[in-house]
Amino acid sequence: MKTPYQIQFEAFNADDFYTEAHAKLYAQFAEDLIAEGNYSIVYQGVAHACYTPITIDKAPNLKCFVLAPLAVRPEHQGKGYATKLMEQAESELDADVVFVLGDPKHYARRFNAKHNVELPVGTGESPDFWFARELTQGVLEGIGKSSSTIKGVFANPIMWSNPDDQI
Repeated sequence: MKTPYQIQFEAFNADDFYTEAHAKLYAQFAEDLIAEGNYSIVYQGVAHACYTPITIDKAPNLKCFVLAPLAVRPEHQGKGYATKLMEQAESELDADVVFVLGDPKHYARRFNAKHNVELPVGTGESPDFWFARELTQGVLEGIGKSSSTIKGVFANPIMWSNPDDQI
């Protein structure tokens, strides 16, 4: 069975958009999140993801997470493993909202709740790539514009920006 590090490394290293340095960065990021005690899930030995708590500053009572990194081994991509992994994680987390910063082609359909929650680390990233999925329907509607807070290794700005400048 592959470890979370191996799954992350293989997936990112096989993607033409990322370099081997990116693959190592994201795989180590996953290991650091796991070591810190964040929720980690391996699905059928081929997909892995971490979920880190995030606080919406104007609604600190909500139970929210950020999904990252998420990876599926290259030979298993496009077969629904990521969706099944997210479904299992969402059923176990008992969360109100899950956020993700990522490519719209991967996340825009599943993470389509409208929100005004700012990234927890300022990066200049387009808010068009900051998505939310309400697991408790309607919880984001009355919040309005709000900052957010995240702790631990995910508070590192490199994880919220294009790491090309850092590698």
